[in-house]
Amino acid sequence: MTLAKWLAIAVGACAVLSGSSAAAQLTQLFGGQLAGQIAAGAGLLGGLLAMPLAVLTGQAAQVKTVAAMPGVEEIKTNAQANETLKALKDDPAVPKVI
Repeated sequence: MTLAKWLAIAVGACAVLSGSSAAAQLTQLFGGQLAGQIAAGAGLLGGLLAMPLAVLTGQAAQVKTVAAMPGVEEIKTNAQANETLKALKDDPAVPKVI
């Protein structure tokens, strides 16, 4: 699994723990005060984990990930390519994007 997938799972878990539907279960397990702290911490952690996830799942990152896969010889672009793809095409660190 990729780092982006692990981050997405962690963000989802944090969302579940910080959501109102988990409040009753957390209160039953840990008491009201600790349940509130868990929910607040999970909300904060989920937000912090979502930031690198946004970067890792951007178009440039996705193209680089595909280019690095075994069996991918090249990724062709054409005149309609957006600025992100044009930049990758010109980047010597990503030789498979042409």
